[in-house]
Parts: sequence; structure tokens; C-alpha cells
Amino acid sequence: MTDEEKLRIQLMDCNDDWYLLTCLWEMDYKIKQLKEGYYQRYFPKNLKRNWGFNCCQCGERVQSDKDEFYYIVTIKWKDPHKPGKRFCSSQCADIFVSESEAWILRMKKVYQDARMNVRN
Repeated sequence: MTDEEKLRIQLMDCNDDWYLLTCLWEMDYKIKQLKEGYYQRYFPKNLKRNWGFNCCQCGERVQSDKDEFYYIVTIKWKDPHKPGKRFCSSQCADIFVSESEAWILRMKKVYQDARMNVRN
């Protein structure tokens, strides 16, 4: 069962237009936060010890002594204190952002459909 189907089942008996409206607002807010949390970061040059990570999308190793910068996508609505996901390139970060945005838009469509059912 997909996330959309689960949400549709949960919203079948929902008659509260205000609740659905706030959920729609929340989806718009999540898209805005997703785009604001996407940025490029440079490795500091004065490190005593080199460090690195594996790209969240492709698994490529990114290291402070070999690479100049990396990309971060921070998802603040899940946990504002958790560091974002790290990526080796803008292409990998773009894939993650577009997949996340598509998921949010699918959930927004479910809320819009539920709101139309309440209003009709």
C-alpha cells in the first residue's frame, strides 16, 4: 500500500475543511523549505584531519583533501537539528530534491481531493 493510499483511507471520514486547508498550507511550506535547504558548501582548508562521506544518491566517496565542495539538502520539517543529506554533485542533489518534491506534490493532491469532497 502506497503512502497516497494510506492517506486517502485516513481522510475518508474527514469533514474538517480547516484541517485540510492547514495540511495544504503545510505541503506548500515543505516545498519552500526543501528549496531553501539546498545549498553548496566548501570544505574548510585549515583542517587538522581530513574527513569525507559517501554521497546519499550515488554512493561516491567525497573527501576534504580531494574535493573542493559538496552539496547539502536540509529537510527542516522532519528534524531541524539534524544535519542535511550530503551529495557529491548538484546532479545527485537535484535528483533527491525532485523526488522529494514529487512526493510532496502527490500528498498535496490527496489533500486537495479530500477538500473538494468536503466542499461538495
